[in-house]
Amino acid sequence: MKRIIVCLSLMLILVACSNKNEDNSTNSDKVEEVNASTKLLEDKTTQINKLEVQNEELQATLNNIQTDLNYKKEEAEYYKQLIDGLIKGYSDTQLKDLAIKLWDYKLEINGVSVPTNGIVEIQENTIEISLIQSQSAYPILPTEIYMQGQISGNYIDHLEMNSNTSETYVTDGTVDTAIHHKFVDVEKGSTISFTVSEELKKRLGLENIQITINKK
Repeated sequence: MKRIIVCLSLMLILVACSNKNEDNSTNSDKVEEVNASTKLLEDKTTQINKLEVQNEELQATLNNIQTDLNYKKEEAEYYKQLIDGLIKGYSDTQLKDLAIKLWDYKLEINGVSVPTNGIVEIQENTIEISLIQSQSAYPILPTEIYMQGQISGNYIDHLEMNSNTSETYVTDGTVDTAIHHKFVDVEKGSTISFTVSEELKKRLGLENIQITINKK
């Protein structure tokens, strides 16, 4: 009988210890979960604070840009009124001469301006002819006057190729537009020629309308 009582007592002790261990383990898990949640909350709070600081900095930058933009608009309007007053007494011829100065034309062979005599000596096997039209980034004249400064018609029609090109393409930017005529694998001793209009010749300051490229 005593043995039975002793066995029962031992069983009760073991069960009690097991429950205590389980309680300790559960409490430990709960503590870890709380710590993990607290750290996650702290990390999120730190990120939010950083984002708020960045947002404030961006807002300050945006405000400065807006202030500068408003100032530039006021400045542009002031100069526009000033110029309108200055050209008020100009004749139509004077206005057109002024508009012409706001448009620029360049004729280049492989990025180098064509000389006034129109004769180019070149060693590269690839030859690219570029006619570039540049307008002022800040038109100061009324639009109807400003547009009179362009070369007549379409500027690309003022250049006529006398040789077959390998490729022709156009580039178009905010200020500059251009047409390019490319020749690839040009043989030594070859000659490429083209002509420009009288109007373009005058704009470019050339002596002749005939342009000759000699491949050396």
